Amino acid sequence: MGVVYKARQHATGKLVALKFVRDGGLARPEERARFRIEAEAAARMRHEHIVQIVEVGEHGGWPFLAMELVEGGGLDAWLAAHPRPAEQAAGFLQTLAQAVEHAHQQQVVHRDLKPANILLAPRDLAARTTSGASSEAPLSHFVPKIADFGLAKRLDSDSTAWTQAGAVLGTASYMAPEQAAGDSAAIGPATDVYALGAILYELLAGRPPFQAATWPQTIELVLREEPTAPAKLHADVPAELQTICLRCLEKSPRERYASAQALADDLDRFLSGSAIVAQAPSESQRVARLTERQGYEIVAELGRGPRSIVYRALHGPLRQPVALKVFEPGLCSREQWDERLRAAAQATAALEHPQLVPVQQTGWLDGRPFVVSEHVAQGSLSKLSPEAELPLNAAIELAAKLADVVGYLHRQGEVHGNLKPSNVLLSADGIPRLTDRRLTGGLFLRELAAKGGAVDAAALEALPPQAVSYLAPEFLADPTAAPRPNVDIYGLGLILYELLAGRPAFLADTTRETLDLVREGWPPLPSSFNPRVPPRLDRVVRRCLDPDPWRRYARAFAVGKALR
Repeated sequence: MGVVYKARQHATGKLVALKFVRDGGLARPEERARFRIEAEAAARMRHEHIVQIVEVGEHGGWPFLAMELVEGGGLDAWLAAHPRPAEQAAGFLQTLAQAVEHAHQQQVVHRDLKPANILLAPRDLAARTTSGASSEAPLSHFVPKIADFGLAKRLDSDSTAWTQAGAVLGTASYMAPEQAAGDSAAIGPATDVYALGAILYELLAGRPPFQAATWPQTIELVLREEPTAPAKLHADVPAELQTICLRCLEKSPRERYASAQALADDLDRFLSGSAIVAQAPSESQRVARLTERQGYEIVAELGRGPRSIVYRALHGPLRQPVALKVFEPGLCSREQWDERLRAAAQATAALEHPQLVPVQQTGWLDGRPFVVSEHVAQGSLSKLSPEAELPLNAAIELAAKLADVVGYLHRQGEVHGNLKPSNVLLSADGIPRLTDRRLTGGLFLRELAAKGGAVDAAALEALPPQAVSYLAPEFLADPTAAPRPNVDIYGLGLILYELLAGRPAFLADTTRETLDLVREGWPPLPSSFNPRVPPRLDRVVRRCLDPDPWRRYARAFAVGKALR
């Protein structure tokens, strides 16, 4: 927008920075307006860390600003993609935050804070010899000064009325989400707090929090993604300073520091070794915020899997109840998840059965896959208490209906692969419905495979006992093996056993003991816990749970027939 010269002011003999509108008398109205806004905003400031205005005028139709000359170059050149020591970065940003607070007290929001607009004035001769683009001198050798209020927003007037709603102004990598969305009404002091956090992030990590190949891609990251924790990029970043940084970078303005001064105060606490005010959000809080951006309000937790949590959530303006399953971060890569989605979409395109719970939406939440499906209010079989013992005929009929649904899947060339009580939902009339099929079923098994496909014993034993008690023994040999129909026969046997005996077939106090039980096979007969179970029914269960997959029932139809 402007061009800046080094000049000497005749009246005082001082060197100044002289800024003109680039096209002078031919400049567009919005360029002149931006120049006027910069002059008005900067003229309000009287702070040692804000570039001072010496004179505002016009010559031959060319508006100009005469400003304090800062000869150390910009912070962007000094950074040179190198992380800086934590205490040095914190002290530097504390100084900037206090200067920004002064601007806010003057009812001015900068809204284009970035390293290029932070000029470095050398403190002494030693710093001057290494000034400019060099980053050899420590940051403490320079006095930071905030420049370029050309995009400033006046909070007490309509001086920025030329900025239309929907217009996106600023620098993408340092732009707050409300700014990236073009929501000019939402831009306020919290917008500058975000940018200060982005600058601190770059000081700590050596790069901005969001950076992509193109401007639109960067804007999309700002709006949708969470920044990588600085400590993951540079291990020396203290946890407290990382918490301060990420607090600034919250998507919602209300979740950031209430003011630039509050940020400066917390940085002072960090530097003095006191406890900081900011707290890292818990995993549940972070998930709630992430899902809120997708239009889901988490209401309650419905259940937990080995590496996932299922929530009851409300969606959209109609507040439709849904089941929202969120996996742990790091369980798989985005590419692996997308490939799983493609495979599932192709495999389930032809499936139409009222007892299969359909998937409504899938997505990705900052390293966490998620799946949305219909919410079945009555809950799952796992919610039935052992005391609520089903009549024998009701248990048999329920298992037979499950066998019918599984048989339908097998006839369509599909295998559920993850049958267990928590994946059997009960409708209001007691009809069982299957959820958690190919898309998410057994997703945690990927991490159990060591090199060569063998099981990783340490990873397996790190799971809770309940997570391994429903694994078919063949999965313990190769967790990545594609499930065959006889895996579902085994799952039907596990569910039937629990319905009859009132307890899982394999479950011990520790994971290792539970695994030993699964490998050995042949749990006590259901009749040993429930004397009403006849020998014929014991034999059905025993055949379903045979450790040898090829000695189990060949088809789900045969299981249903035997039960009936």
